[in-house]
Parts: sequence; C-alpha cells; structure tokens
Amino acid sequence: MRDASAGESAIKAAGKRYLPIPNGFATQPDGGRSMYGAYIERAQFPEIVAPSIAAMVGIVHGKQIEIETPDSMGYLWEKATSDGLTLEAFHRRITANLLRLGRYGVLADAPADGGDPYLAGYAGDLVINWESDGSFFVIDDSGMVRNGFDWIDEERYIVLRLEEGRYVQEIYDSGGPIDEPVIPTALGGQALPRIPFVVANARDISTDMVPPPLIGVARAAKAIYQLSADYRWQLFLSGQETLVAINGAAPTIIGAGAIHEMVGSGEQGTQPDLKYVSPSCKGIEAHKIAMEDNREAAIMAGAKLLAQETSNTNESGYARKLRFASETATLSTVAKVSCEVLERSLRNIAMMLGLSDAEQEKITVRPPETLMDTTLTPQEVKVLVESWQAGGFSYRTLYENLLRGGIANPEREVEDELLQLGDDPDAIIHERAEEDAA
Repeated sequence: MRDASAGESAIKAAGKRYLPIPNGFATQPDGGRSMYGAYIERAQFPEIVAPSIAAMVGIVHGKQIEIETPDSMGYLWEKATSDGLTLEAFHRRITANLLRLGRYGVLADAPADGGDPYLAGYAGDLVINWESDGSFFVIDDSGMVRNGFDWIDEERYIVLRLEEGRYVQEIYDSGGPIDEPVIPTALGGQALPRIPFVVANARDISTDMVPPPLIGVARAAKAIYQLSADYRWQLFLSGQETLVAINGAAPTIIGAGAIHEMVGSGEQGTQPDLKYVSPSCKGIEAHKIAMEDNREAAIMAGAKLLAQETSNTNESGYARKLRFASETATLSTVAKVSCEVLERSLRNIAMMLGLSDAEQEKITVRPPETLMDTTLTPQEVKVLVESWQAGGFSYRTLYENLLRGGIANPEREVEDELLQLGDDPDAIIHERAEEDAA
C-alpha cells in the first residue's frame, strides 16, 4: 500500500517485487537485464491509489467536525505537532494514514527541555511491538539525522511501558538503551497513570492489524501494471518485423531501391523465398480486456468503501457486530475512528497538562453525522422555517438543521445568529422553550 500510494516511481524502483522477470529473458547473455529494463520501462502503473485517498480525506473533512477543547489547549489549534501542523491538518493526516495503511498511532509527548505537550503520529508499520492491554509499546523511530552537512541513517526505538502504574519512556539504539528511563510527569509533578499513546486500525481503536480499506484498489492497480507490461511488450514486438531469406543468401542492404537476387533449382522444397515475419501477438486484445476488467475492479473496491452501513431490523446487535467486524471498513467507519483517535489523543494532552478526569471527559471530537451531500434545497428550507414558525420545534433545532444543510454559517452559534437578525436570543429561545413545555 505504501508503494502503491507513492506511485509509479516507487513501484518500478521495487523491480521484480511487483513485476516478475519473464522466464525467456534469462537466456540472454546478460541474464536478461537489458530486456527487463525495457520491459519495466514500457509498463504503466495506474495512479489511482493516492488520488482515491486524497478524495476520501476530502469527503470526510469536507463535513463539519466539532472539536471541543479547554482554553488551556488552545495553542494546539495553530501548532499541534513539533513540525508545526495545525490541529485540523493533523486530523487529516490521521484519516489519510488509516486509509493508506489501515493503522496509525498517536503519541502525546513533550519537549525534553520543557514546553507544551504536542502530538506525534506514527504510521502503523512503525508500531513494531505491543501488549494488547496498552501497557507496553515499541515504536521504530529510525530515520535520517543531520550531522553537520551530512545525513546519516540512525537506528532508534522508543519504548513506552507502565511500571507500577506509572508511565515510563526509554530510548534505544542498535546498542541498547541510550539513557536512563524517563518518568514523564503531568503539570504539577504527578505521575501519568496511563501511556499517552493511541493505536487504531481502520475499524476500531485496537492494536489488531486489519487489511487497509483501499487494499482492493491497490491490488487492482498492481494487476493492471503487470498486464500493462505484457501488453506493451507485445505491441513493441508486433512492430519488430524480421526479414527472412529462405533457401538463399541474406541481403546485404534493404530499403527503397534495393534489389536482391535469389536463384533456386526449382525443385520442391528448395525454392528461394524472401519475406518479413513477426510475432502473431494474439494475446494483445485479451490483455486489453483484462486491464479494463481490473479497472472496473478498482472502481468497485473504492465504491464499496463509500457504502453506508444500513440497518436491518431483523438482525440482532450481536449479529450486526460480528458482520461489521468481518467486513472491510467503510469510509463512515474510518471517519469515526479518526475522530476517536484525535479525541483520545487530546485527552492525553489534557492529562499531561494536569487536568482532572472530569475535565478530560469534556474534550470531544464529534464525527460528521453523514458523509452524503445534505445541502438543503430552497423548498426544504421554506418547509423548515414554516414548521418552526408554526411552533413545530425550537429555533435551536431549526438552526441545527440549517447548519447540516449548508445554509447557516458554521462559525456562528445560534445566539450569534439571532443577534445578526437584531433579536434578543435569550428572549426568543426562552419563549420557544416555554411554548414547547406548554
């Protein structure tokens, strides 16, 4: 999935991992290297995985996602990570990684020399060891590190564990632990009672490894790539006609104006002949059809992700839970998991800032109620307003529906909207509340 989303350059750089060398190439003097180089150069990898991820991230975050945090965590809106990502941008990264690899981890950490806590994200394949109860994690934090004007590949691992009910962090390299274990504390000096690390797959908050949601699209893209190599190789060969001299000497020159004389005895089987021959390439059309079939398979795999879970009144809750667990996550599921990952991560930040459990519970990230287009038509708006005017529901309910329908301004609360109209928000809201109670 990582290579598929990176595109054709990454796929071709992997060589025979994704495109096996045809057996006939090995008989060449160079072992088939030059022929395979031409074979892989002609192949085309369809760039459909990365655009699919980008489009689905746009669908999820194109809807209103309500995030509530205390004032003490307001700095995260502008800088949620050490590299300066805003909170909304980091949330998009969570969603993208859940779609790309089907797994993601977020650690709430703080600078070693002091400062505000921040969020650090880790791709699912970098979480290399763990306990399912959340008491132990190992993160591969290896990568390129600058040393003056040079960059070196440094092996580094972060070990997170609970020791006697306290969160402990250790850093390892290839030779073992670098320093003594660190016991991070919250603002005020109290030890942290849990590891501030959240791991989720595309279906739930869980360390379980599940197939990425778009694995079907990636597999179809790989199949198209392999078929494309054979298809374009055959097209190349079909234009490489070879002049063959039968029962006679081969011509020294060919082309317009060239004359070549061949003389035979006239006996059966010894008559001279000079003609062009080429491969029949009968599989070209079949390869073309197969590529189209795989393009359809890729479309269907993406469409399945967009399917909404429908309710079945005859299905028990337990049966529904089993069925959902056995299916590939839908985009709606991914959106909900992404919001829950961010919510738990923000609560971990609150824990590090010394906020109480009750204050942590007030931090919420509400996913969009639906990913479908809910824009209201003028007629629907008219019906809503008339129903409100007739006392069918409160102004707050009207405003919430206008928000979901893309009519009201999401930057304004219901009281602000009433002030824009020149009305007393308290009077109208209380008046409607009294009418509802009556």
